[in-house]
Amino acid sequence: MSRSATFDRHMLETAFSEIDVVQRSLPQATLNTLAVEVVSRVANNLRFEVQPDLAPCPDEIDMLCNALLSDDPRAAATFIEQAQLKGSSYETLCLLYLSVAARRLGEWWDNDEVTFYRVTVAAGRIYAILRILRRERPIGVPNLLRAATFASVPGENHTLGITIASDLARERGWDIELFVGLTHDALVEKLEHRQPALIGLSASGKRSLPALTRLIVALRISNPGASILVCGQIAAQNLSLVGVTGADAAADDFDSAIAHMDRLLNIPTNRLI
Repeated sequence: MSRSATFDRHMLETAFSEIDVVQRSLPQATLNTLAVEVVSRVANNLRFEVQPDLAPCPDEIDMLCNALLSDDPRAAATFIEQAQLKGSSYETLCLLYLSVAARRLGEWWDNDEVTFYRVTVAAGRIYAILRILRRERPIGVPNLLRAATFASVPGENHTLGITIASDLARERGWDIELFVGLTHDALVEKLEHRQPALIGLSASGKRSLPALTRLIVALRISNPGASILVCGQIAAQNLSLVGVTGADAAADDFDSAIAHMDRLLNIPTNRLI
């Protein structure tokens, strides 16, 4: 991500539009769950030491929190953009600005200084900004390892499809690690530890949409460098999965999934199989 360039305006509007679609598409109980997921995971996402002079002061964090809670949906994005222009890296913006702000918002909520509704609004904006920052990161070199992690969405009882897809992908030369039957937290923990470049998620239908969306929200925070592909019967339904869930691609058949996997890992199409 260039430190001298401002956010792409189209990308900014797209991210906020997609968050708006999520807020209009899912029931309030699910939105509340997603808000808690964003705030708690972002707040606890401090994993490395940075130079003290890169850290924002407490007043700046308060300003960012107030921007996240304001009537202007783009105020916080503008704040982060200004920090970016001053030289803050992707890691600094995510871990020292947004993580600390999420923690502060959680404290304000615990102390009844802000309502949960406002925290929900702020959480949606944090998630939108994270998606903007992720999309602006430079495209890496082609991944020639052809490795991916497949997983069934927590709560799924039908895992035969993804098991067969894993075997078929292995026959085509892919190194596939498969997880089925795990709880939400257990799956996120395993994927966070492994940091795969490509994650394929399988869901059987619309009833899995809340769990799928919650999982992708968590993975966008714990695995920011991963590409996410949604597969299974849910991909055949008219749910706008790339926009609503935040997935990078969706495929309702095996050949389409393999084509997306090649594209997402930037694998040359003229390779030998």
